Amino acid sequence: MDSGFVIAVGTAVLLMMAVFIIIFVAYYQQKQAKQQLALKELQEQHRRALMDATFRGQEEERRRLAEELHDGIGTMLSVTKMSLNQMERQLNGDNLRLNLQVQKTRSMIDETMTNVRRISRDLFPTTLERFGLLPALEELADRATDQELSVQLNCPEAIAELPPSIELMLYRIAQELVNNAIRHARAQHVVIQLLCIDGEIRLSVLDDGVGFDFDRIMEDRNRGLGLRNIESRLSVVDGHVTFDVSPGRGAEIHVQVRLPTAQAVDLLR
Repeated sequence: MDSGFVIAVGTAVLLMMAVFIIIFVAYYQQKQAKQQLALKELQEQHRRALMDATFRGQEEERRRLAEELHDGIGTMLSVTKMSLNQMERQLNGDNLRLNLQVQKTRSMIDETMTNVRRISRDLFPTTLERFGLLPALEELADRATDQELSVQLNCPEAIAELPPSIELMLYRIAQELVNNAIRHARAQHVVIQLLCIDGEIRLSVLDDGVGFDFDRIMEDRNRGLGLRNIESRLSVVDGHVTFDVSPGRGAEIHVQVRLPTAQAVDLLR
């Protein structure tokens, strides 16, 4: 047999083996990449499920505390006020000093009852559960507005019909951002905007406060908890938040949540 032919055949075999090895390695690497991607997706799903369960647990605990405040402490305060009123009637105005003390005590009870109702509403917004997101945001704006601060809700068009979990998430985000504008930014005017555009629900909170250094706040474990909590809530539903803020000027914070099956309905009726 011609040695050249043998060499040619051997070379061809070696080339075929090399091509086979290359194809096998490429296939193995592709399979490995798919497995790693699948593992990351499973890990991400697990992370989201864990965070979702955490937030659900927090809301259930808030509901329980709100009910205990309203039904327990609130009821006890009401009974105490009734008992005080009965005692005042028995005095018949004979002891002026004691009557003034009773009136002062009743005023303190009324103030405490108001605070209990406010804390109960903050813990779990019953308006949101009964009437939906827009009435709850309107209530939030009304309660925050006073002589030094104006909070407005702007919802110019119909918005999407939202699942209760999304409504609660958006309410908590708006609550956090409004509180930040009041407590930290010292804002005098806050606007809450709610829009539904192209299958997305968009929530924006704008204020004229002093602003803040976003990067510095996020690096501080003690100060950036509220903002990190917003990002965590949105990550569960593939939402996104944009912070347009800097020291010395007001903040504009925009939240977007994709709702592929949402249909626009009028919630202002």
